[in-house]
Amino acid sequence: MEYTREILNSLVDIYERRGYDLPAEGRRHRAVTLDVEKCCPEYRDHLCAEEREIDAAVTALADWKWVLAPRNAHGYYTRLTLCEERVGEICSFLGRKPAQTIRQEQLQLLREVRGAPDSLAVRFAAKAAAALEEGRSPGYGLQGDTDKLRDVLLALEKIGQLKKETYLRNFSEAVFHDSKRFQAILGIVRNVLADLTEQSLGKDRILEYYNLFENPTYLYLKGGWVLELAGSAIHVADLPGGIGLAANALSAVRGVHLRDRTVISVENLTTYHDMSESGQAVLYLGGFPNLARAGFLRMVYANEPDAAYFHYGDLDPHGFLILESLKQKTGIPFRPMRMDLATLQRCFATGHYRPLTEEDHKAMGYPMLAPYEEIFAFMRENNCKAEQESMEAMGL
Repeated sequence: MEYTREILNSLVDIYERRGYDLPAEGRRHRAVTLDVEKCCPEYRDHLCAEEREIDAAVTALADWKWVLAPRNAHGYYTRLTLCEERVGEICSFLGRKPAQTIRQEQLQLLREVRGAPDSLAVRFAAKAAAALEEGRSPGYGLQGDTDKLRDVLLALEKIGQLKKETYLRNFSEAVFHDSKRFQAILGIVRNVLADLTEQSLGKDRILEYYNLFENPTYLYLKGGWVLELAGSAIHVADLPGGIGLAANALSAVRGVHLRDRTVISVENLTTYHDMSESGQAVLYLGGFPNLARAGFLRMVYANEPDAAYFHYGDLDPHGFLILESLKQKTGIPFRPMRMDLATLQRCFATGHYRPLTEEDHKAMGYPMLAPYEEIFAFMRENNCKAEQESMEAMGL
């Protein structure tokens, strides 16, 4: 094993990680040091051949003046100190690009993107460039990897342009000409989108919000819907339990009418199945409305503007965010159903509630949710929120 390279790479890794965090004014970075036995555990066994190879490697590095390597009283190396003024030579020897060079490459890339018209990529570039300019890491595990940073910026740019439901592998092929390449940065992109998006969606739903899906989604309907197709119509009430339409099948729907005058969008699938379909038209929303569901509801409202529109969601800050997003994306004056203070108080009194999270507290501060402050005050005072399952459970 080539221990000289292993030791040098470990020292340079420490040096470069430290380089992203500048010390306080007037102070200097501490020296970059490495414990020989932690880096090369074989050095503990003074009878093995590897111990002699490690000893010879450290001796060579000390002779080259790349490390300071004092021996202890027993004649063994303990802690090495990097000769920082020789880092350029060391990187050349290792065939790796110096961190400062990579930082400049990343800054140049980010500044180029930052100057473009506003987009998800531009907003992220501004944030990452500011961090690098202040001597910090760009975050998200992107330090030292310009190629990965470039992929993330390209993915963000293309995600912001999606106008229809798109599958992950198709997106990856279209953007990178490789159906699996997007998977390598998927976690980073999720984290970036969650931080850039004002609404607190959670990382598990954030891609759907931007029309990226792993599998096809379906529009579930039951009750008094009448769907007009070319030359025929579907009366959903004639189908016990309702119907599921793939998102791409919605293009075949020419118009929507209501046999019943009440429309209810439901946040959770279990609650959708529990709800009666008698006398109302029920739709499973599935969290924040995507383009397909929002477009369908706008079609309904265009034909039936005088119907009563309700949204039944979780009695928590994110449930109200979904309600407000639904109103914004459709232009329909949805009213909350069973999402009031009295219902929350009953859930709390019967023990059907859950404690608030940090994300809940953050969401309660959004200006768009100001109308629900009375409900939020009770949530804060009692550290409680209720999901749709909580509300249904009270009736069991």
